[in-house]
Order: sequence, then C-alpha cells, then structure tokens
Amino acid sequence: MNRMTVKSMLVAVAVSAASVSISCSAGDNAVLNNVRLSDIEADGWLKTMLQQEKAFISELDTLIFPFTQGGWGTEPFLKKTRSGVTGSWVPYEQSGYFNDGVLRCGLILKDTSMIEKVEDAVYSTIDNVSENGIIEHILSGEERIRWPHAVFFRAWSALYDVTGDRRIIDALTRHYMNDTTKLSGRDLCNIETMAWLYGKTGNAELYDKIIDAYENPGSSTFKEDMSGGFVRGRKQEVHGVTYNEMLKLPIIMYTLTGEEKYLDEARAGFANLDEFHMLPDGVNSSEEGVSGKSSTNTHETCDIIDYMWTCSYMLKVTKETEWADRMERALFNAGMGAITKTFDAHQYYSCPNQVFCDDYSSHVLSYDDSRLAYRLAHKPPCCTGNVTRMFPVFIGTQWLTGEDGALYKALYGPGSVTHRIGDRSILIQEDSVYPYSDNIVLRVSCDKVRFPLYLRIPGWCESPAIRLNGEDLPDVTSGTFYRINREWQTGDTVELHFPKKPEFVNWDGYESMTVNYGPLLFALPVDAEVIKEYIGNPAFKCPSFRSYRMTPASDWNYILGVDGTDNSLISVVRNEIVSPENPWNQEPQPLQLKVPAYKDPTWKEHYHKVEVGGDDFYAPMTPPLPARGAMIFVLRHLEPEMITLEPYGSTELRISMFPFWKETEIASEVLAAE
Repeated sequence: MNRMTVKSMLVAVAVSAASVSISCSAGDNAVLNNVRLSDIEADGWLKTMLQQEKAFISELDTLIFPFTQGGWGTEPFLKKTRSGVTGSWVPYEQSGYFNDGVLRCGLILKDTSMIEKVEDAVYSTIDNVSENGIIEHILSGEERIRWPHAVFFRAWSALYDVTGDRRIIDALTRHYMNDTTKLSGRDLCNIETMAWLYGKTGNAELYDKIIDAYENPGSSTFKEDMSGGFVRGRKQEVHGVTYNEMLKLPIIMYTLTGEEKYLDEARAGFANLDEFHMLPDGVNSSEEGVSGKSSTNTHETCDIIDYMWTCSYMLKVTKETEWADRMERALFNAGMGAITKTFDAHQYYSCPNQVFCDDYSSHVLSYDDSRLAYRLAHKPPCCTGNVTRMFPVFIGTQWLTGEDGALYKALYGPGSVTHRIGDRSILIQEDSVYPYSDNIVLRVSCDKVRFPLYLRIPGWCESPAIRLNGEDLPDVTSGTFYRINREWQTGDTVELHFPKKPEFVNWDGYESMTVNYGPLLFALPVDAEVIKEYIGNPAFKCPSFRSYRMTPASDWNYILGVDGTDNSLISVVRNEIVSPENPWNQEPQPLQLKVPAYKDPTWKEHYHKVEVGGDDFYAPMTPPLPARGAMIFVLRHLEPEMITLEPYGSTELRISMFPFWKETEIASEVLAAE
C-alpha cells in the first residue's frame, strides 16, 4: 500500500500551518486554526486521562462490537433481520466516533499503534471504494445514509493535517463530487468535511454543492426543524446530538460566505439551549431529545463531546473567550462527571443529581433502565465510541494559531505546544494543576523570534493578573484575549493568576440552587456502595464486560440554608495537591466548599417497577427536588449543619442542584464549624 508511514506523520513538520484551517474564509473573515495534534504534548492530569483512555480503548478493541471489527474498509458491519442479513448504518457511526478519538489520542500521545489502527481503517476504505469513487457503507436493503461519513471523515481530516497525504484529499474529492445523494437531516453534517475540503482545494463546484446542500436539503423536514431551533426564543424539541452537531453548520456557512445571518443563526441556537435546556454542569440536557433544566434532566455523553466540538467552532470564528469558558465548564463538570476517575467506565446518561447508578436506576426509561450505570460500554455504543474524543477535543483546542504567526492560548491545562513560524520552532510549556490551582506558568524555549501571543482571560475571573518575566502587565481584563507582541526567547516566563470566587446561583427558574467556584460546579459527594460485576450482552457480541452498580452509602437529602444572596456563607477549604497527576481522584479533594444545610428526612428516593427474569420488583431512583412550599414547615424541625461540597467532576454519586430555603437563625457556631 502506497502511503506515508507513521514515522513520517509524526515528523511531518513541513506541512504548512494553513493546512489545518477549518475552512476557507471569505473576505476578511479570518478564523483561528488548530495546531497540529502532533505538535501538542499533554502533561499532568491531562496526560493521565489520555493514558487511561488508551487502556479504555484497548478493551473496546478486544471486547465490544463494533470496535472489534475495524470497520469501513475491512469488512461490512452486518445485522440479522427476519429477511436475512443486511447492512446497518449504526455501527458505522459508532466506529466513526471511535476511530476519530483513537487517532487524536494517538497523535497527542505519539502512540504509533493507535495511529496505525486508524490509518488502516482510512486507507483500506480508500482502497475499497466503488468504481465511481463513492465511499459506500450500506449493503442492499437500506436507504443511503450519509451521517456516518460526517463522523468518520473527521478522522480523515485529522490524519491529513499531520501527513499532508494527497490520497485523502483525492478520495474525498471523488466521493463528494460523484455522490448524488440528497443530504437530509444529520446527513447535512457532511458540510463540515466538504468545507474543510474546499479549504484545501478551492474547488468552486464543491463550494456550490455546499451552499445548495444547506439551503436546499433533501426530503427530510429537519431543515425546517433546524431553522426553528436556531431562531431566538423558539423552544426546540429535537434529538440533542443532532441539535449540537447541526449547530456548527451555520458557523461553517459564515466562514465560507461571510454572511452575518449565519452567525446570527448560530448565536440564536446557543441562546435557545441556554434558555430552555442548559444544565448547571455546562451541557444541555438530552434524553435523546433536548428536555429541560431540572435536577433530574440528563444528557447523553455524546452531547458533552459534540457540544464542546461546536463551541470550538464558535471560538475559532469569533475569537470570543466565552466559547473557551464553555468548553472548560463542559469538560471539568459534565465530562469528568460522566466517567469514573480512572476512566475505565462511563455513563450513557449523566445527571446533576444522581444517587442511584445501577442496572435499574435510570429515571429516563428509554432502551433499558441501566443508562445511568457506569459501564465499559452501553447500548447502543454511540456514547462509548464518542467518549474517546472528549479529552483529545479539549487538548486539541488548547492552542490555536492566527494570522502573522499569532499563537492563542485558548484553554488551560498542563502540557506544551511546538509553535512553528516558517522554519522556526518555539516550545511553550504550561506548568499548572488548572483548574484546581489559580496559578499558571508558561515557559518559553526558542531562539529569538517575534510573534504575538494571545492569552485567554476567563470571563468568570474578576481580578486576573499577568506577569511577564516578573513584571506586572497592565489592563488585564476578564473575558478577553490579552495580547503580548514581543521578541520571545528561551527563559521568558509568563505567570497567570486567575483567582476564583465561590458563588450561589439560582437555577431552573428559582427552583434550585447551585454552587460555583470559577469554572467548577460543586456538588455534595455521596459515598457509594459499589458492586463490580461482569455482564454479558448479546448486542455487543461479547461474553462479558465491566459494569459498576453504585447505591448511596451516605446521606444526600440536604436543603441549603441560603437564599443565594450572601456568598460569604460559603467557606473555601484548600488541601494540599498531593496527586497532581490526577487530582480528580485525590482524597481529600484539593478544593472543598462548606455551606450551611439541613438534612430533610421527607426527601426520599423514588421507586419504579422493573421486570427481571419474569419477576417484578421495585427499584430505587433519584427523586426530583422536594416541593418548595413544604420547606417552610419542614425546616422548623431541623437543625443546621455545615456540609462539604467537592468539584462535580470528582464525583460519581452526587447532588449539585439543591433545594434551598433562607433560614435567618443559623447558629454562628455552625457557620464557624470546620
């Protein structure tokens, strides 16, 4: 097979920075570009998570269909039906997510085995296209569905951005120019790859196909639904993953055309999510469909990654720091909260309040009752494939490039980047335990070279500070990129100080109270009785795989004794960070908050009837919040105490959306309690 080797990929420094643009911009509509993943190194806890992800991936490789099969170019994914054996688009979607995550993780870790796995999938697909160059995946019996292509082709673009191998460009060009399938619904997400491809080729015919696909989609009514969703103030009820994936399309259309109407459409789509469906952990609800803002609303793990991915497009197009703030909040809270802290299991649904996570505890009764359980895999395994993209998407957006050799530090977390300007290389190392620490240090290593460095100042930080080589810099403003344009050289040091402040936040129309500390949502950690078991499931063509059954082993039913107006009632506790390689798993947690609360014995678990092996029994579930009106009577008989909250992302069982009631006579000794 005539292709570039893995070694050549990892040293392909001659590939120009322009090759990693997300699209070809029109007029002055310049966008920021991703740094090549091979030029990024993860360190500290981010490297730990990637290494744990690698172990997670290796298990999926050997145990869970469709990840065991390789897919696409090797052999077709088959399913049995009453009429015989036919193809299905579903495993192609799942393996597409998986291949993209495996490749990006492998490129950051410089792991040739992971890269080769995806390389084989890509090139074997190229070698087995139809005579007219169309990349098919569906056997007879199903309509042409192009959504899985949009997922898999993200791995193709990431591979090309490192190798510069024209076979990828040529194969994608033949496919899109010869494919006459009318794109409908999520199939329209192929616009992402088509726009990327247009940025590489400048093919005017391809540009016309993109415009036509977006403005004149196929027979599906989803274009009408999508427009409804992206009109400000109109509540949308649609599949959540579809919403998050489609929301990036008007952003891409803006980069192609420069027409503000598309960017306005995207802003409206985000605003609708915020107003109707956003949860306090930073990601919109989606119980398959977007579903509300209450304490028992959940989101699929797919939504966490897809929301971050779409936010990264807004960040690169608008250069507004808000979108980086959103990405951090989504990862540190919803993302970390949906996996075990050793990343050996994940949830399909995760929830702001979850005190029962076992085989029968899901209060969203779709597919089965086990979707809140932490497992190696879930049915269907779309979230299982997509969760592999979570950390690579975040790490891959930490550093971005702009015009005139500019480098943007968009997201924080330990690691480094090699910034390339012509034949010059600049290494910048971030030393931090962010977000646990308020302090970040950037260390520069290079011969003398001038370029502008832009540093994101988080919008949540009220008093940020920057020091360059020990000197304080002026006019550091929250919610901006701070520009330092100078001749950099080895030994230059930039110190960033982003102090966090605790705050109460009313959520869900004043029905609940949450507690924030900078980008971190805090939750009451609930001790768990954990049963580790191995379950069989024919759907995975796998004899057994790991699953955890978690039920509460400590009190969780607390009412906050606050009305949210006095943040001084929050006491901050800082413990030594003794495990910087994974502070999320440290006991005690490096950051803790203490708040006044009352244990409410009337707030109890709910039950629902399930059938197992022909027998019925009642399984406990996490209840909704208690009725607010009843608290005026309940609190008369309760004694206040200080409870300890920890970062949401460090928890598995938790309460983060609290009932609350202002109590005017909390004893001073309670507030002073350690």
